[in-house]
Amino acid sequence: MALANAFMKRMQEDIQRYKDHRAAVRAGFIERFTVKKIDPNELHPNPDDEFTYVNIGPSERIIEQYAKEARMCQERHMPIFEEPILIQKMENNEYIILNGHHRWAAALKAKVPTVRVSIVNPKS
Repeated sequence: MALANAFMKRMQEDIQRYKDHRAAVRAGFIERFTVKKIDPNELHPNPDDEFTYVNIGPSERIIEQYAKEARMCQERHMPIFEEPILIQKMENNEYIILNGHHRWAAALKAKVPTVRVSIVNPKS
């Protein structure tokens, strides 16, 4: 079962977009210490993460497992994914995923409206 072409196309476009142009923005104290909910469509894959590497890439098995969990949580009105996706704030209020690419892909696949995220600041 191959990942949907639309997802792979979107991921490749995001990788090219952010490959050489990523200006991180420092998030404020409250932003960093609260878990917030955000539309998974507002998140972008990190071009430096192995998830985006052609020779490694996303695991369809893991994505399907997380998508199944997300659909079950939606049916039971429970939070989607207990562990928040770690993201970094970028310019123009965009977000790059630091940890949680498979959960992000599963959220897109399961069409969940929001996922829990935690914003972290880049190290100096």
